[in-house]
Amino acid sequence: MNIALLTPPYDIMKKGYGSKRKVRGGLFPPLGLAYLASPLLKDGYNVKIIDASSYQYTNDQIYKILSDFKPDIIGISSVTSSADESYSLANHLKDKIKDVPIIYGGPHTSCFPEMVFDNIKQLDLLVYGEGEVTFKKIVDFYQKEKKIPQDIPGTWAKINGKWIKNIPAQPVFKLDELLMPAYELFDYNGVYKPLPLQYKKLPTANIITSRGCPYGKCTFCYESGRASQIYRRHNPERVIEEIKFLVNKMGVKEIAFWDDNFLISEDWILKFCDLLDKEGLNMPWSVVARVDTINKKLLERAKKSGLWNVFFGIETGNQDLLDRIKKGITLDQVRQAVQWCNELDIDTRGSFMLALPGETPQKAINTINFACDIGVTYAQFLPTHPDWGTALYDDAVGSGRVVPLYQGRTSITYIPDGYENADEIRRMQKKAYRRFYFRLEYILKHLKRLNDIGKIKQYFDALKYIIGIST
Repeated sequence: MNIALLTPPYDIMKKGYGSKRKVRGGLFPPLGLAYLASPLLKDGYNVKIIDASSYQYTNDQIYKILSDFKPDIIGISSVTSSADESYSLANHLKDKIKDVPIIYGGPHTSCFPEMVFDNIKQLDLLVYGEGEVTFKKIVDFYQKEKKIPQDIPGTWAKINGKWIKNIPAQPVFKLDELLMPAYELFDYNGVYKPLPLQYKKLPTANIITSRGCPYGKCTFCYESGRASQIYRRHNPERVIEEIKFLVNKMGVKEIAFWDDNFLISEDWILKFCDLLDKEGLNMPWSVVARVDTINKKLLERAKKSGLWNVFFGIETGNQDLLDRIKKGITLDQVRQAVQWCNELDIDTRGSFMLALPGETPQKAINTINFACDIGVTYAQFLPTHPDWGTALYDDAVGSGRVVPLYQGRTSITYIPDGYENADEIRRMQKKAYRRFYFRLEYILKHLKRLNDIGKIKQYFDALKYIIGIST
């Protein structure tokens, strides 16, 4: 049987990062689909991943590829930001190839199944929660019975014209029991590339070593509410095996870890670094981390084994707003974490949310100034999007105006009482980028980094990217 797994056509640079300039970056293989593919490949199924988001395929181009591949089942995975594109794709394919069942899954389905049903009238089945075991059961059943199952845990099935939710599937508690993602289905020498200045070497691969968030209290995040997961992590040995495969079989030269918080559990990190050194995996790697789970000793050890870049979710430069969103950190902890990284020559990328509930233009200026003063290497400033179902959404409804039209992660969908309108928020975002990136001292600091042609090219692309946001 032929199984096609798809991402929808989604312009991540425009709708995800908000840049009007055509800079190719921020593109990584869809690991969720690769996890689905592994057990299918092991049992002899023919699997094709069509990453329309990264390759910028149109619906018609996807249909052409599928016409040649002749799938027996089509799986579409979507996040909420690409939901509209996923609906369009599913409906387009159903109009063209009515006899092939379409299974819809991904993070969006776990939170908004009703929206999927409303927008894809001919959908055959919806998968919610972790899908590796569930999707394999669906495919096995279909191969044997030639029809879509109606009672598999972790699915919504359409019975007598009505969508019925089956019981949740049990999560995989021991992650090492999962097969390694089917990395071999991706071309790492193709379009995949991080944002400018967020990599040292290409090809760069993304890896996830854990599921869930060990903190899980931030009001803006699903991990604190309806989509929260039990925190689990691979053993360091398993992660090393994945890295070895990527390096030896796929030619990968750098790793970007996508865990919600990679730098947690000092024992785990120390063992991981020891194994990296023992295997001779001398390569750069970057992580996402919280400022309150690190210390200088841990950073120093990780730096010796290749850590060069840390992404911090700082969110705001106002302590009262940090407390309001239950971030669980202090501004002093932010300053200390960034200072440690600077002392160790580890790059930092700070993420900031503008127009949080309770924010005023003056508080936004505080955030901009804070970002400039603490010395982060790079910063991103995004308007706050209160996702429905989070505590932040409830807060936003009572302290401003929520605009229902969602047009991407960088669109203005919430206006706090402290702002007059969406234009004022947009102007503040542009001001933040101009203030941060076009400071004389910042420019002079980064001019010293222009030491080879590859780095010059990255800075040129980064400049286009920032101009595309700030103008």
